[in-house]
Amino acid sequence: MSRVLSLEELQASLAVSGSGPRYWRSLDELAGREGFGELLREEFPRLAPLWEQSVDRRGVLKLMAAGLALAGLGACSRPAEEIVPYVNIPDGQTPGRARHYATSLFVNGHAHGVIAKTLEGRPVKLEGNPDHPATLGACDSWTQAALLGLYDPDRSRTPRFRDQVSTTGALLDALLPRRKHWDRTGGEGLAFVLGDRNSPSEQARLRALRARWPAARWFGHDADGRRQAMQGADQLFGRPLQPVHDLSDADVIISLDADLLASEPGFLAHARHFAAGRRAGAAGAAMNRLFVAEAAPTVTGAAADHRLAVAADGIDALARSLAQALGLEVPATGLPASSAGRAAGWIKAAATDLAAAQRPVIIAGAQQSPAVHALALAMNARLGALGRSLRLREPDGLVTEPLQNLNKAIADQTVDSLILLDANPVYDAPGDLDFSETFRTVPFRLHWGPYVDETARLCHWHVPATHDLESWGDACAHDGSVGLIQPLIEPMYQGRTALQMLALLDTGQEREARGLLSDYWRDTAALSGGFDAAWQRWLTAGVVAEARPDFVSARPLADWAERLPEPTPDRDGLLLQFRLHPTVFDGRHANNGWLQELPAPMTKQTWGNAVQIAPATAARLELADGDVVRLSLGERALESPVLIVPGHPPDALSLTLGHGRTAAGRVGNGVGVNAARLRRAAAPWFTGAAAIRRTGAAEPLALTQNHHLMEGRELIRSADVATYRQDPGFAQEPPPDKSLYPEPSPRARSALPQWGMSIDLNTCIGCNACVTACQAENNIPVVGADEVARGHEMHWIRIDRYYEGEPDAPRMAFQPVPCMHCENAPCEYVCPVEATQHSSDGLNEMVYNRCVGTRYCSQNCPYKVRRFNWFDYSNQAALATPAAANNPDVTVRSRGVMEKCTYCVQRIRSAEIEADISDLPLADGDVVTACQQACPTQAIHFGDVADPDSAVSRAKAQPRDYGLLTHLNTRPRTTYLASLRNPAPTLANGDGHGDDDGHSQDDSESPA
Repeated sequence: MSRVLSLEELQASLAVSGSGPRYWRSLDELAGREGFGELLREEFPRLAPLWEQSVDRRGVLKLMAAGLALAGLGACSRPAEEIVPYVNIPDGQTPGRARHYATSLFVNGHAHGVIAKTLEGRPVKLEGNPDHPATLGACDSWTQAALLGLYDPDRSRTPRFRDQVSTTGALLDALLPRRKHWDRTGGEGLAFVLGDRNSPSEQARLRALRARWPAARWFGHDADGRRQAMQGADQLFGRPLQPVHDLSDADVIISLDADLLASEPGFLAHARHFAAGRRAGAAGAAMNRLFVAEAAPTVTGAAADHRLAVAADGIDALARSLAQALGLEVPATGLPASSAGRAAGWIKAAATDLAAAQRPVIIAGAQQSPAVHALALAMNARLGALGRSLRLREPDGLVTEPLQNLNKAIADQTVDSLILLDANPVYDAPGDLDFSETFRTVPFRLHWGPYVDETARLCHWHVPATHDLESWGDACAHDGSVGLIQPLIEPMYQGRTALQMLALLDTGQEREARGLLSDYWRDTAALSGGFDAAWQRWLTAGVVAEARPDFVSARPLADWAERLPEPTPDRDGLLLQFRLHPTVFDGRHANNGWLQELPAPMTKQTWGNAVQIAPATAARLELADGDVVRLSLGERALESPVLIVPGHPPDALSLTLGHGRTAAGRVGNGVGVNAARLRRAAAPWFTGAAAIRRTGAAEPLALTQNHHLMEGRELIRSADVATYRQDPGFAQEPPPDKSLYPEPSPRARSALPQWGMSIDLNTCIGCNACVTACQAENNIPVVGADEVARGHEMHWIRIDRYYEGEPDAPRMAFQPVPCMHCENAPCEYVCPVEATQHSSDGLNEMVYNRCVGTRYCSQNCPYKVRRFNWFDYSNQAALATPAAANNPDVTVRSRGVMEKCTYCVQRIRSAEIEADISDLPLADGDVVTACQQACPTQAIHFGDVADPDSAVSRAKAQPRDYGLLTHLNTRPRTTYLASLRNPAPTLANGDGHGDDDGHSQDDSESPA
């Protein structure tokens, strides 16, 4: 168990004397704890006790002999494989040649357009669709991991009745008398629970069912709180409307607890547009400015020029104060005492910038109250943002009741038939509803969904849902644009699409999915030409161009401010905040090993959740990382480990949803705790009066951040815009001393092109999209929580998270670290079997079948980017990636083999072959690595560094370009562009921000 860190230790490390580091990755590193450095200097810190045992000379010889023998045996053994001939090849298909299709996926309820790569009829990779307005060619971790979800062996396979295998015919027989009864009574006693799917054709079917059974009741179960945004619009405009924000050309952006770059609807487009504003500033134009007030550290807060940590219930007071500063007459309340000092300066600077901005926008977080959403919309209207950076449209789906109304209806015995569509309220309904007990009393319960989950297990009937990659359908994006969903593979199991399920309820008959979809669009779309031509055009592009969103205009009501609820009184005790998990979301992705093992961007925790707590609060309660606490809210309680998070509000605790599953599958069951047990239906996102006490137990956390020590080196470099204008080369350092030995660099090589990479830290937001894209492309295995805790994670790219400043309000930054592909690679000189070599085009290559697992290369790598297969991870029973999900262009490594980033060499060779066939030279952009292609902010450039006109060469020619550890003369082919910040003039000296970068008030430029 970690020793409790005192505030005195942390403050001493940041003393004016300069003894503390400028950047630090963890509180242990900041405090300089005794023994911390020695522990991390081991390549695999958890194995340190093994090396401390004394061994005599004979023992050393025995270990060497046994090690060489076992290493060779582990490296040479291969699992048996069966090769089946491809006898009947479909027309138009060439074995080994990929085909690509445009389709859409539901990502947490909204459409994301993708381009799916298939080989021999099997989807193997997903990329963003550049023609889709919600993705713009980018791709997120959830979309990448949907491929693994397709091949999940735990998916529901057949219809089930009372947890036994059944048939669709038996379900139709059971539904027949009920449908007749609903027709006679207009649906009396019938209730639907709808998940957060946003599909035009499905909504049309639902409206038809509502018209047919008008007495039926409809309940919504949305995970991300979007209902509150529409309620806020109703308070302001008198009708529920859906806001659509546009960050393109936005010069001042205010986030009120909105993680708009990583999880809010439209986050991929937001990230792309935000990065464009940062890139413009680096090129000499005015840079946008981002103010963030948030209740827990997020990716968006890390990217902010000014971040303010405020407990979730303090955002309302902050929004009211900001509205008053902009001239709106609203009832105000005092700011929370813990943040009042910094908040005053933050509000003043934000209001000043907003008043001077050309295209301002204010965004409220989905989990905030309707009042905060109304205030944000009112401020946007005041600033003239409506119709520009903020547009409004009608809600997509049916107007539904909240889940607590269903709970009451069941208790009142007015519901005797319940149909749940893609919803799991037994798992994630607020704990005070005691929904699972009430749910069991409904006489007829039918569930449609992809898994036999917690809700399906308590239903009489369950119908499996098809995966989006094997379905026909359509999906609506956050902005109202529509894309078609087309199958990439025949349904693997006896699933039904949503349209098929709704048609089954409506007609009592099975219908073909494609026909249901095409019939809807044939009757709906207003086309000047023929439908068949338009249908083919939509399938090719992945977007229904004719389905343009209808934006509406609205004016605030005269008495909108009077309709705001009274400010809440000051609370006593700690506030408990519930947050959506950054990888498993609300639990729907809990059985996806790629997402469970993906480090959360801000905490770097994998495989579970923990109570997040501020350093000051942890010191007061004498808590350390991993201490198990009992967290209680009234009579309900749970036990969870603690994780100390710098930048967290001191008067609040945060717990993420999505874990603690009992029916997720073999990967997700029993991981973490179910935070929904403590939620209240009346206040689902934050509530006061939480109590916390130590249990005396401790639980190891599978964290990745502390596996390698910074050693005081300045690996990440940043400055404000004014400093960059005055000293463009601030990130540069003197070249290394010349070596006594001949070097391949800068001597010209014979082969062209010469591959290299540039990563722009000014636009990298640490979202992890590149990590998952690399895992999907390169068959990187999942190792599990125990192996991660030992430092054995296998990701080829790690995203290092850094802090700067005081632990209670630090600046945050990210740095992706793949293999550097050094010209003078230290790994190449020490390999006894020459398994790691340098190619003529500049790649540091790994020859897997030569590797005998000495790990000398990893020990000699100063960047620690090599990964070793300690076990046969690719074939372990519970966590093994299904063979169908593997990329056939990349070797699946076995036990005893070292692996690392290859610059996606398979893509390089494929492009070279295509160029040879076409008898054309490779053009810049013909080779795109997986991380580069997925990046939402286009922070990664890759190409020929020997071509001065290539994008990567232009990036490396910028004065912000620098390499990691170049004083070691490794000459890395991967380099970085230093990060820039754009602080407001009144906050440039740290007032209201908690960071002091030493610049005067004149050092910042206006974003206008």
